[in-house]
Amino acid sequence: MDLVVACSILGAAIAVGLATLGAAIGQGISVSRATEIIGKNPNAKKEVMSGLLLGLLMIVSLMLFALAIAIILLWMNPFV
Repeated sequence: MDLVVACSILGAAIAVGLATLGAAIGQGISVSRATEIIGKNPNAKKEVMSGLLLGLLMIVSLMLFALAIAIILLWMNPFV
């Protein structure tokens, strides 16, 4: 029983940690590319910003899915 709880906590920590790391890297890359494109072509700011915001929302939603999985592992574990 204690091993299942320990593995659930470890799995939740790894899921949230990797999701946060991946989201931060993805957001950094996308924002840097967007600012680079806007710097080269200021007239395309509206199109670039709308695509950037949509992409950033998708990245954050994946991170929230990982958080939901971590919550399920911690509080709604069927093995405990």
